[in-house]
Amino acid sequence: MSQISTDELNWGLVAWIIPLAGGILGFIVKPESNYVKHWSYLSIAFGIVIIVVSIILDLLSLATMLLPPLFIIIKALSILVGLAFVIIWIVGIVRERNSMYWKPALIYDVAKMLGSQ
Repeated sequence: MSQISTDELNWGLVAWIIPLAGGILGFIVKPESNYVKHWSYLSIAFGIVIIVVSIILDLLSLATMLLPPLFIIIKALSILVGLAFVIIWIVGIVRERNSMYWKPALIYDVAKMLGSQ
């Protein structure tokens, strides 16, 4: 692995810390950096996963609104999923700050579909 500059580290952090938008910004500012590209792909994929899962949970919540026990279960699941996203986000920040090329399940799969290598 080649030496990663401080500038690349900073843009890798910006890419990850702002899911989706940070990834797009990382591509625009540092298109030649493999490190920034890696974190930009992950950021965009993470943003997409958050949006898709949120829409699914919101639709399930609407569909079960008249069935209180199911509605409560879906709402609890939404809270747990939100907590999982925060944990993944924090782990990603730690990994990026340690200059690690992280490949989290599902998020990395989506990133590969977007063109990551």
